Amino acid sequence: MMRAALLSVIGLLLLGAAARAQPYIYHGNDTGGIIPWSCENEAMAQQLAAAYCARWDKYHRITSVHRQYGDFIAFSCLWSPYVNPYALPAVPTRYSCYYPPARPLIINK
Repeated sequence: MMRAALLSVIGLLLLGAAARAQPYIYHGNDTGGIIPWSCENEAMAQQLAAAYCARWDKYHRITSVHRQYGDFIAFSCLWSPYVNPYALPAVPTRYSCYYPPARPLIINK
């Protein structure tokens, strides 16, 4: 009985370890997609879009970034990075997140 309980607890722990937060493509197809905006997702947007467009042997181009929670980062999948560079200009993304330093804790007695 104890052995079965121990195995079930180990199984639950292994299932819980597999559920972790990862950025994802919210909606997409072979012409592009959107990524939910967060500072962390924006820092990884180039890699996410490149990996997504590589499924169809295409190149990615970030076309819009709305830096507000609830908005999205849009990208297009193109056959060539040299096709139509001015109609869909690339938008730069941030490479890291800035968090202000923590304020010191002051306790007055």
